[in-house]
Amino acid sequence: MDIDIPHQLGKAEAKRRVEAGLPKLEKHIPGGGTVTAHWPSDDVLDMRIDVMGQSIPTRLLIEDANIRATVDVPMMLKMMSGPISDFIRTSAQKMLTGPA
Repeated sequence: MDIDIPHQLGKAEAKRRVEAGLPKLEKHIPGGGTVTAHWPSDDVLDMRIDVMGQSIPTRLLIEDANIRATVDVPMMLKMMSGPISDFIRTSAQKMLTGPA
């Protein structure tokens, strides 16, 4: 599943805000969960969201005016694709529009 999150911050500022928001992300996972993340390159963030006994691999590509999230929803959570997509979109938007 691909999710586009437009922004007007430029790549560097968008990356900075995403990095600043990562530590808060786990607190907002419905029902609890964990997030592990690393940057394999300057503009790509690989995350793994562990929730309900399942892992959801997620990759964020930070671009000048957009963040492209690619989410691999496991079969056991396919019925939750809509809420998972909403969570990722809302979380990214909060990170991007949060304090500068």
